[in-house]
Amino acid sequence: MAAILSQYSTTGFYKAPVSKGLMGSMFLTCTAMNMPLLAHMRKYLVCKLPDIFREGEVWRLLTSRITFLDTKDLVCGALLIYYFRVFERRYGSHKFASYLLATCTIATILETTAILVLQYLDIDLHSGGYLPPGPYGLIFPLFVSFFFDVPRVAQTHILGIPVTGKTLTYLLGLQVCSTSIATGISGLCGIVAGLMYRYNVLYMRRWFLVPRWLAKLSSMSVGWLLRSGAPQEGAIGATLEIQRAQQLEILEQQVLLSRARDVRRQVDVTLVLYLYCCVLTDITPAF
Repeated sequence: MAAILSQYSTTGFYKAPVSKGLMGSMFLTCTAMNMPLLAHMRKYLVCKLPDIFREGEVWRLLTSRITFLDTKDLVCGALLIYYFRVFERRYGSHKFASYLLATCTIATILETTAILVLQYLDIDLHSGGYLPPGPYGLIFPLFVSFFFDVPRVAQTHILGIPVTGKTLTYLLGLQVCSTSIATGISGLCGIVAGLMYRYNVLYMRRWFLVPRWLAKLSSMSVGWLLRSGAPQEGAIGATLEIQRAQQLEILEQQVLLSRARDVRRQVDVTLVLYLYCCVLTDITPAF
């Protein structure tokens, strides 16, 4: 397990402010919605189709994408965003934000169309037309880049099935989209949107771009809050096997240091008890 997790190493959110902002907004919003004082605002994260079009509440398509309301999905989604931060470093924050804008917009359109078509066919898979709350259109398109761009390296076998460093990520995504059939449709729409962006269907890369002035304004206003310091520099192995060995060696050092602290603490306690007994019995300590 340590070998599997070692690929998601200790660089944190360095050069990944957009990913940091997404994760922070997810946690803050979900926490706020579960506080008794703000629980009444959960209704603004609910989106029911086609009622929003009749009542002029199209903005609910946006608010319903902010966060997950289920804690289990929130934790899994946050881990996926943390794993996928490598793509922000690869693309750059501006291009990564444009990618999220494009794929989330397309995924929301596909999901809305799917719900309306199912309603027209009298097939109710969304409990009356409710859109599953959560940033499915932000997370699942990144699985396309993850599948094509991150190499698959077998690390072990369980019951003859190869387990790679990517297996845990796929399992987290499966957990998020397996809550219901509706969430599965949301995840599928996100993957389709990711494929459309990758192959530039309808030249969507040209149409969905975050304006430069907006990127600069965001950097000047909240950039200081989302920036993360550079990680500590250290020697990096030339091969994946050496890097894993280095990670395991660091873990072993941490375990040894923890045990040393425990032993020292036990020795200190024993010494104090010994001196206390000597005082009570008027015996001179042997040192």
